Amino acid sequence: MRHGALRSAIITVALTLSSAAPLFAQSDTSLSGAVSGRELCEQAVCGSAIFVAAFAGQIDHRPAVGLAIGAIRHTDLPTAPNECATIVGGSWSISTLRRNLSGSIEFGGKVCYIDGIKYLVSLTMDIDHGGDGKANLTVELDHQPFPPTVKGFITQ
Repeated sequence: MRHGALRSAIITVALTLSSAAPLFAQSDTSLSGAVSGRELCEQAVCGSAIFVAAFAGQIDHRPAVGLAIGAIRHTDLPTAPNECATIVGGSWSISTLRRNLSGSIEFGGKVCYIDGIKYLVSLTMDIDHGGDGKANLTVELDHQPFPPTVKGFITQ
């Protein structure tokens, strides 16, 4: 009788844990932090605007520091206030000692004119590898002095 009760308890615990595991696996990856870096190549030369930046923030609520790389494709840059270019795609990655995340950049982000030297870039990053979910990137792209710089934040 005791063995039957023990076996029943073990089976109940095992089923409970196995049914809970998919719930944990389906949660979105938490990604937030600051980025600061440089534009390495403009779209007219490389086919995508290519950026590299330091990342300091959190991944899944744990401190993380690493390297962020992005390649962004956009329509022609705006030349007057209140004009924006549309981001048509791209890819990105963040590599830290503990974790590597990467993915695609959704169509529909914006590169908006500030003053002819500076642009406000806002886009949505799909987390396709190393996690799940989406994150938003907002940076200021400053074309002077050379090489152009980017500084901003990743939020959710």
